[in-house]
Amino acid sequence: MTASPHSTWIASSTLIHLIEASGLHLEPYDNTVFPQHNLLCDPDIRRRLIGVAQHVNMWTSFDLGLSRVALQSLLLSPMASKSRHYTTELLRLRPVSTNLDPVKTEDDRNLELSLRQVLSGNHTQPRSVLAQYNLVLCILRRLGTVNFNMTPTLAEQVLALLNDALRSARFLAKDCSPWHHVANVPFHIICMLLVLDTRSSLAMLPEALQTLELVASIYDTDAMKQAHSAARLLIFLHQQRRSEDVKIFRDVLQTQGQQGIGLMMPPSHFTPTSEEFSWLEGLVANMPGLQEFDLGHFFSGGRIT
Repeated sequence: MTASPHSTWIASSTLIHLIEASGLHLEPYDNTVFPQHNLLCDPDIRRRLIGVAQHVNMWTSFDLGLSRVALQSLLLSPMASKSRHYTTELLRLRPVSTNLDPVKTEDDRNLELSLRQVLSGNHTQPRSVLAQYNLVLCILRRLGTVNFNMTPTLAEQVLALLNDALRSARFLAKDCSPWHHVANVPFHIICMLLVLDTRSSLAMLPEALQTLELVASIYDTDAMKQAHSAARLLIFLHQQRRSEDVKIFRDVLQTQGQQGIGLMMPPSHFTPTSEEFSWLEGLVANMPGLQEFDLGHFFSGGRIT
C-alpha cells in the first residue's frame, strides 16, 4: 500500500484489458445466438467491478503521469442505488475524476463548480470519504495554478472535509483495512493545512500529525517513515517563517516605540465612525489571518488580556 503505485497501475490496466476482451463491460443482447458469458454474473456486481477497476486505474495513472486504459465501447446501464454503500459513493466521483485528466484543460469556472459539487456530496463510508478528499485536493491544485481565491465559506467546507478524512484514515488504519488513500491522505492534509495558513487550519495540525504517526506506526515502511519526517520538517520550517515574521513586528515596535510615545492618544479620544468600522470589518473579512479577530470587542473599550 505504501510502495510505488507502478504495480497497481499495471494490474489495474491488465484487469481493464481483460474486462474488455471478455466483453464483461457490455450489456447482454436479446437478439443473438452466440453464448454470452456476462449472463453468468450478477449485473450489478459486474457494473461495480468495472467501476472500481476504472477508479483505481484512473487515479494511479494520474498520480504517475501515465496513460490510463479507457474502455472504448462502455455500454453499462446505471447501477442499482444502495444507500451507505461505499462502492456507490465512490463511483459517484468518477465523472468529475474523468474530467480532471491531465491531458484535458478546464477553466477556473468549471473547476470551481466541480469543487462545490464534490464538497456537497454526502459520503458516509471511510473509503469514499478519503476518495472524496483526494478529488478535492486535485481540484484545489488545479485552481492554485489560476490564482483561485477561496471564500471563507468554501474554506470552512474544505476544513470540515479534511477533518472527516483524518477520522476515516484513523478508522481504516486501526481496523487494518488497507486502502490506497490511507497512507498518502494524512500527509497531503498536513500540506494543505499549511498552505491555507489560517488559525482554523493550523489548529488542526496536531490531529493531522497524530494521524500520520498512527498510520506510520501500523504500516512501518520506509515510505511512511520518510513521509512522517517530511511532515515534521515542513511544520518546523513553517514555524521558523512565522518566528521570523514575529521578530519583524517586535523589532518595529521596539524601534518606533519611543518615537511614538508622545503621539499616542488615550483610547477615549478615538471613536471610529460607522463608515470606518464597516471598512475595517471588510478589511478583516478579506484577510484570512484576521478573520477571527473581534473588531467589536477591540473598539468596545474592554481590556485586552
